[in-house]
Amino acid sequence: MWDFDLMAAIRAIEKSMAYVLYRLGLCLGVAFGYLLATLGGAGTLVGFGSLEKNAISLGPIGAIIGFIAFAFLMTRIRTLWLRIVDLPQLGILADQWDGKLLPSARALLNYAKERLDGAYNSSSRLNELDQSVREVLADLSKQHPCPKLQSGEGLGAQMQLQITTRIASLNHRTLLAWHFMSGHSDPWRSAAEALEVYDRHFPSMLRNRAILTAFTWIGFFLALPLLQKGIEILVSDIPIHMGPWPFIFGGVFSWAIKAAFFDAIAEAAMLDYFFPIARREAGSPSESSLVQSSPAFAVLQSKIGGFEG
Repeated sequence: MWDFDLMAAIRAIEKSMAYVLYRLGLCLGVAFGYLLATLGGAGTLVGFGSLEKNAISLGPIGAIIGFIAFAFLMTRIRTLWLRIVDLPQLGILADQWDGKLLPSARALLNYAKERLDGAYNSSSRLNELDQSVREVLADLSKQHPCPKLQSGEGLGAQMQLQITTRIASLNHRTLLAWHFMSGHSDPWRSAAEALEVYDRHFPSMLRNRAILTAFTWIGFFLALPLLQKGIEILVSDIPIHMGPWPFIFGGVFSWAIKAAFFDAIAEAAMLDYFFPIARREAGSPSESSLVQSSPAFAVLQSKIGGFEG
């Protein structure tokens, strides 16, 4: 049913626990950012409406505005998150998989930063590369319809295609991580190479990613009731009706746990499956049809040699 070793992935994460704790700190920072933005939005609107008779009633509206504003901000820093959170850990996991001896504690954080800077030295180009890889993955989702799913042009088929495309797009980090292993100096070349291998193994990559995605969300839903209950206990003495906010922030902090631990384990599992295949097949003389079948891949290939920012 799956082709990865989940226990091996967990052991890989344990070996780089210093970075995992750093990642957890960043994720919790985001969760507290949501909290402060929500409280700030509520307080700001109550303050502006202080001349009204029932100014406190504006608090929930301000809280919603603050929460949505911070969520919008998070969507705008996706590449920054990829650069400062995901890719450094992928570099560590790639070197662990390759059998390299890594430092520990704080030295591991410095090592991860140096590894990232050596591989991806331009944030703007990284954003462009990541977007190109996602576009190629979207093309591949259309070219490799799942035989167990409904085909056609109906609403059901379109929804299934959207789900397939969404799951496939989660493999963008796995493909970017190949640059740490490929030996190429240009990330565009490494990405093109990884995509050609990925194209030949699309069904198994999609299946394994879907299973690991389910694994990460199981972790989320296991943490949710515990964190929600903890938040309810913390705010139980506050004489204000909290409405759905304990549940919402239970979800926010559950996301932090998911992003810090479960997502990291999922990436380690995908690397452990993909790297042996890529090492065996990358650079093979087999002819790829991606250039003809994927306009996005043709564009990506045309950019090889131009990563320097």
